[in-house]
Amino acid sequence: MFLSRVQNLLRDAPLRTTLIFAVLLIVGQAIFASFDLRKNFSQQGNDDIMRLVMVRDLIAGQGWFDIVQYRVLPPEGMPLHWSRYIDAGIAAVIVPLSYIFAMPTAELLAASIWPTLIQLIALAVVAISARRLLGVHAACFAILCFVLWPVTSNWHAAAGNLDHHNVQMLMMTLMAVSAVWPDRHITAGIVGGIAAGFSLAIGLETLPFVVAVGALVLARALLTNDRGTRLALVSFCMSLAVGTVLFWLGQTPPALRTVPMCDRLSPSILSVVWIAAAASTLPVFLGRWLKGPLLHLGATMILTVLGMSVAWPLLVTCFTGPYGDLPQNMQDFIKTGVGEALPGLTYVAQYTADSIVFILPLVMTPVLTGYFLIREWREDTLTETERTTLLGLGFLCLFGLGMTFYQMRTATMAGSVIPILVGFILARLFSEYFRTREANAALIALVVATALVSPGTVASAAKPLLPKAPDPLADVGDCRSHGSVAALNEVAPGLILNHFNFGPHLLWLTHHDILSAGYHTSAAALTNSITPFGLEEEPLKAYIADTGATHFLICANARYGTDFLTSLAAGAEVDWLRPVPLSDEDQVLLEVLGE
Repeated sequence: MFLSRVQNLLRDAPLRTTLIFAVLLIVGQAIFASFDLRKNFSQQGNDDIMRLVMVRDLIAGQGWFDIVQYRVLPPEGMPLHWSRYIDAGIAAVIVPLSYIFAMPTAELLAASIWPTLIQLIALAVVAISARRLLGVHAACFAILCFVLWPVTSNWHAAAGNLDHHNVQMLMMTLMAVSAVWPDRHITAGIVGGIAAGFSLAIGLETLPFVVAVGALVLARALLTNDRGTRLALVSFCMSLAVGTVLFWLGQTPPALRTVPMCDRLSPSILSVVWIAAAASTLPVFLGRWLKGPLLHLGATMILTVLGMSVAWPLLVTCFTGPYGDLPQNMQDFIKTGVGEALPGLTYVAQYTADSIVFILPLVMTPVLTGYFLIREWREDTLTETERTTLLGLGFLCLFGLGMTFYQMRTATMAGSVIPILVGFILARLFSEYFRTREANAALIALVVATALVSPGTVASAAKPLLPKAPDPLADVGDCRSHGSVAALNEVAPGLILNHFNFGPHLLWLTHHDILSAGYHTSAAALTNSITPFGLEEEPLKAYIADTGATHFLICANARYGTDFLTSLAAGAEVDWLRPVPLSDEDQVLLEVLGE
C-alpha cells in the first residue's frame, strides 16, 4: 500500500515528491549531527571555529567594523578580512536560542541550523531554476545530485560549516542561472548583479567567476542582439556596480575606505568592478553609432584598457596576489602545505582517492553536456531556453574546471552549476532507456548516474588500489577534541605558542590568549604557527623567548619536524620548560621558565 502511494506520487507529482525527500534528508542529517554537537563541532576546520569565535565577540559587544581578533597576538590582535554579514546571519540564529539555552549550547545549535538554512535555500534555487530552464525531470535529478553529491551536500553545507563557502556557492548558482534566464531580463540581471556583489563582499575568491558570468551576459547580449538581453546586461552591470559599493560601505571601517587592499572589497577591487561595468554598458547607450556585436565588443575592450590604465596605481600591488605581503617561506607553505590551495593536478596526485569524489563529476559533466548539446542541436530537439542554458552553464562549468588547475578550492565554481547540468544529463539518459527499454541504455544510465551523483561509491571501490593519501595532521597528532582542549582551562590564563591547527580551538574552548593562527592577514601569527615547530632546542628556546609566550603547547606522542620536539611530545624534559599537570593526557602544556 505504501509503495503504491509512493509510485503514484512519483508519477503524478515527481518534483514535489523529490523535494520532500530532499528536505527530509537535509533536515534529518542536521538533526543526527546535532546529537553530539560538541564532538562534531570540535572536528570542524579552523575557519568554522574561528567564525564562531568572531560571532561570539560580536554578540558580546565588539564593534561591527572591528574585525580584529584581540586574543591572537594581544594586545594589538590579529586583523581578519572576513565579512560581518555572515557573522550577523549566524548571530541572528544564536541570540534567540540563547534566551532558551545556555550560550554554549545556543552556539552549537546555531552551528547546525545556519548551514542547514543555507542548504535549504540553495535547494530551492536549484529546483526552481532547473524546472524553469530544463524541465521537471531534469529538476528531479538535479535535486538528487544536489543532496547526494558530497561537494554540495557535505563538504560546505553540513552541520558545523560556518565558513562562507556555502553562501558563496549559493551566490554563484544565482549568478549562473540569472545569466541564462529566458525572460524577466531586468529582474534576472538585478538578481545576478546583487548576488555577484554580495559574493565579493564576503570573499574575493569568487572574483574570477563573477568575471566569467559577466562575460557570459555580455556575449549573450552581443550574439542575440535582443532588447531583453541588452537590458539584462545593463541591469546586471549596474546592480553589481552599485551593490558592491553599498556592501563595501556596510562592512568596511571608515579608516580603511581609502586603503587599497587585494584580499577584500577596497578601492582596488571597486575600480575593477566599475571599469568592467562601464565598459560593458556604455556601448549599449551608443548603439546608434556602434552597430553590430564586433563594434560593441571592440569598444568594450578599448574602454577596459583605458580604464585599467587610469586605475593602474590602485591595481599594481594586487598582481602579487593576496599573499604578496607575507615572507616568501610563508607563501611557499600556503602553496604547498595547505591542501585546498594546491593546484588541481598536484592535489589529485597526493589525494587520488578523495579527489575522485569531485573530479569525476567535474570532468564528466561538461563532456556529457557537450555531447547531448551537439547531438540534440543537430536533431533540432532542443528548445531555445535549453540551448542557452546548456551553452551558458556548460561554459561556466568548463571555466570552473579550468580554475582548479590553479587551486583546488575553486572546484566550488563548477560545483555551483553541476547539479543542474547533471539533472539534464540523467533525465536524457533515463528517458532514452524508458523509450527503448534496452539493457545497454539502462547500464549506461546507471553507470553515469553513479559516477555523477554518487562518485564516493567509485572512490571507495578504488581506494584499496590507490596510494594512501598524506594525513595533514599526521606530524602533529590530533588532540583537538572538546574535552582535551577544555582541560587547558585547569591552568590560569596564559599566552600560548601553539601549532597551526590549534589556534581557533583554544580561542573557542579556553580562556587563554594565543600567538599562533593560520591566517595570511598576520605574518607574525602565521609564522608563529609554523616556524618554531621545525626548530631544534637552542633556536626554539630563543624563538619562544622573543615571542613572550608563557606556555608552549604540543600534542602528546605526536611527530614533529625535529627530534627535539618529538622527544618533548613523548615526555622528555628540559630545564627551561616545565610540564604543567593536566587531567587530559593528550595535551603537553609546557610553562616557559625565566632565566
